Amino acid sequence: MLAVTSLALAMTFADETVVGVALPSIRDDLGISVSLSHWIPNAYILAFAVLAAAGGRFGDLFGTRRLFLLGTLGFAVASLLCGFADSGGALVLARAAQGAAAAAMLPQTMTIITNSFPPDRLGRAIGTYVGAASVALAVGPLLGGVLTESLGWRSVFFLNLLPAASVLLIARAVVPPSTGGRSSGFDVWGLVTSVAGLGLVVTAVMESGEWPTTTVLTLLTAGLILLCVFVRAETRRAEPLVDVGLLAGRQFLGSAVMVLCAQFSFLVAVVYGAVYVQDALGLGPAAAGLAMLPAMVPTLVLAPATGALSRRFGARTLTVAGATGGAFGFALMGVAVEAGQYWPFGAALLVWGVSIPLVYNPAMSVAMSAPPPERRGGASGLLEMCLQVGGTLGTAAVGATLLHTHTGPAPLAGSVFATGFLLTSAVLATAALTQGLLLASERTTKGGARDSR
Repeated sequence: MLAVTSLALAMTFADETVVGVALPSIRDDLGISVSLSHWIPNAYILAFAVLAAAGGRFGDLFGTRRLFLLGTLGFAVASLLCGFADSGGALVLARAAQGAAAAAMLPQTMTIITNSFPPDRLGRAIGTYVGAASVALAVGPLLGGVLTESLGWRSVFFLNLLPAASVLLIARAVVPPSTGGRSSGFDVWGLVTSVAGLGLVVTAVMESGEWPTTTVLTLLTAGLILLCVFVRAETRRAEPLVDVGLLAGRQFLGSAVMVLCAQFSFLVAVVYGAVYVQDALGLGPAAAGLAMLPAMVPTLVLAPATGALSRRFGARTLTVAGATGGAFGFALMGVAVEAGQYWPFGAALLVWGVSIPLVYNPAMSVAMSAPPPERRGGASGLLEMCLQVGGTLGTAAVGATLLHTHTGPAPLAGSVFATGFLLTSAVLATAALTQGLLLASERTTKGGARDSR
């Protein structure tokens, strides 16, 4: 069961990273615009973001094993459609289907692990599960580059068929069936408002460089209103789709902001970093995969050590240091792209790659330990949503900056990427500042309480 859940996680994580390296080849082969090409990674992440919480709830209603198998089968079919897509529009739709299938599959994996291992072995099981994702993130860009250069970009989607088939065969044999029906109802209104609201906001941001300002502002306003309606409705439901009330706690809020902003930077690095080294520096897909290793490999080394570092320095202090270092790394990238050489950019990738593991695990640990046990299922769903929303906002916002600064056909010049990388630096700096202010506020409050006593 640990093998099948880890393989499912690794498959979806690798899919996010391999596409970034293949994106220029997809764009050139299908003859699509720069604007439409940005939807290829973002359609997947957006569908995943808005449906992840619903996937967890459907698992409660219809059974974890059933949803896991259906999600895996859907992911394989959607991957096949991606590989056979003959136009940009068809590929974007197939990528959205992939994201929807991943949203049905992945939320079930943690439930399967939790139900399968006793408490004294659960920690090691989750460590192995997360380690699979780290390996997938590290090798994804290189694997995607080699496949794209040797077999063509379609092979990066056909690659999913073998692990998906393995997951289906093993899961049918080892994962016990569950009856479902453990929930009293499903929040349809919450699903509709969250999907429509986030979809409108992301569309407005991504198309802000192409569409009339009035249209963009109308979509953005409508999306924000729907998201406000969603939050208000969720706070009043006994069984909400997303437990947004958790954000009232300072520890959870600070960690959620950290997770969202870290994932914002991650998708920018793996998608637009890979596009930069190919378009501006002229590297081939395989060389681009190698060029992205300084951003990916440090996670393998540092992720296992974050627990000990958190105990020594404090988990939340560690996240502030990691976000600050990540902001510095992206600021260096914004400057390095003007040089037109790889090594300054590679050094900046390394600074970010060393810093960002200090954010993810400590922030997730703090967020999951902050609420009481009976609300931790909701906390997990909300954190997953923060991860995917951060990723989709990152690709949307930076993609919009590219369209604002680049008006001609592909490939993109190096200077075009500077604004997007500097924006990402500002996002990480804001996360570090927010967490730092929350920490300072808590210490002041505790100090005042001691004085009053």
